[in-house]
Amino acid sequence: MAGIDATGDGTMAIPEATPAPEDEPLPTPPLGPDTTDEDEDRRRRRWLLLFVLLGLLLILIFLALWYFLFRQPLPVPLPNTIDLPGYTTSFYGADNPIGVAVTPDGSRIYVAQSESDRVVLVLDGGGSLIAVAEPPASTGSEHVPVWLAIDPLTAELYVSDRPTGQIHVYDRDGAYQRTLALPSPIPGWQPMGLAFDAAGNLYVTDLGGAAPRVEMFDRSLTLVRTFGEADRLSFPNSLAVDPAGNVYVADSNNGRLMVYRPDGSTLAQVGRGSGKGELALPRGVAIDGRGRIYICDSTGQGVLVYRLVDDPSPELEYLGFFGGSGIADGRFGYPNGVAADGRGRLYVGDTTNDRVQMWSY
Repeated sequence: MAGIDATGDGTMAIPEATPAPEDEPLPTPPLGPDTTDEDEDRRRRRWLLLFVLLGLLLILIFLALWYFLFRQPLPVPLPNTIDLPGYTTSFYGADNPIGVAVTPDGSRIYVAQSESDRVVLVLDGGGSLIAVAEPPASTGSEHVPVWLAIDPLTAELYVSDRPTGQIHVYDRDGAYQRTLALPSPIPGWQPMGLAFDAAGNLYVTDLGGAAPRVEMFDRSLTLVRTFGEADRLSFPNSLAVDPAGNVYVADSNNGRLMVYRPDGSTLAQVGRGSGKGELALPRGVAIDGRGRIYICDSTGQGVLVYRLVDDPSPELEYLGFFGGSGIADGRFGYPNGVAADGRGRLYVGDTTNDRVQMWSY
């Protein structure tokens, strides 16, 4: 095949080479969700869950340690609920128990036995008898231990003996130490209820003299003041002192609970009646670590619970009642003494049922 003369001079024209097309870039695949952000969110959620679980574990450890140390649930007040103790157990073996006292740790429980051999029983925390606190031989056969109090500075036990008009002192295990001798004797002295304040001052309800009254003695047993005469107390029994120095007195035959300021002036009272929170025959008085006041009402067959409030004016707010007449667990037969330890437990002298009941929160 003849070549094509494209130049006119007899030579063959060589066609220009067509340049090869340049490589086109590959298309970029569409981007999906941001995997980096997703991984970060996942890590954050894992760390948050870990912190939550760790916090719950620490709370459980704290609650377990609290219960191990104090043998009671963590006290968390709930609004609009009645916070009352529940029946736990009973200690039998006391013959007509009256006064009850307990050490703050609950390791010693003292029970004044008003019948049989009329001594003070010393029990351990489980209610087992470990000793008997007997009166000195000089008291003879006419002795009846009634009310008890523990000196916060020495841990000694004070026992009022009504027939002899004396107060006997024992060590924590029930060994007799001495009988109180006032530096200035009080004519016709008949000590009944006993209590100590935080400083170790002794308070006594005195049935003798011209009018029943409350007496406050310092550590040297010097009489500091008296009060209650103007209120015409009638057979005042047990009494208790709160951390602020206010004194609570069971004015038994008047059916009242009287509250006095540290200077002896009247602060508040609860009277006799059949209404809610009113009293019949108050005997034992105790105050726990949360400021709740417990009153054993013998003929009311139970324990009434109050707290002192100041707004709008000082008064005793009624919180509730526990007990009721009977012989079953949690029922009472003319209860008298009540005491509170530092672990949310209450001890009630269930007199005609011949036992001490323990209640706890």
